Amino acid sequence: MEIARKKGFTLVELMFVILVFGLLMLLSLPGFNKFLQTWKLNGEIDKMAASMRTARSAAIMKNIDAVFQFDINQNVYFYFEDEDGDGSRDGGEYRSARYTLPPGITFQGHTLAGTTITFGPRGNASQNGTITIQNALAKTRQISLFAGTGNIRVDT
Repeated sequence: MEIARKKGFTLVELMFVILVFGLLMLLSLPGFNKFLQTWKLNGEIDKMAASMRTARSAAIMKNIDAVFQFDINQNVYFYFEDEDGDGSRDGGEYRSARYTLPPGITFQGHTLAGTTITFGPRGNASQNGTITIQNALAKTRQISLFAGTGNIRVDT
């Protein structure tokens, strides 16, 4: 007479697999956190550069000045269309959304003369320089701005 064998896993085997899986997850968390922080930094620098490029495009397309502003203390930036060219936002002038850097991402510094960049109707910018942001792991990325052309480049 043949004994019927039951198929499946024992409780001990199942617990061992769960233990190994848990240890692998525990070991991968620091690397995953570093990946997430770098991913957030890259996304934010790209979003800021896109906002600057949008301001430049609006200035060219509408033949007006567009002013990009950032505040290193509040971690915010935005631009507005300066239709009368006075350098300040008046009541009827369009202002973009006010973007706030997420927790863990901050302005690290800049080499610009101030925190306001004016793009002219030809796309040129009021000044040369860089804006640097960093994540919670102190990794930095920067945006370079070229005054003569108004070109904006994201550096690694």
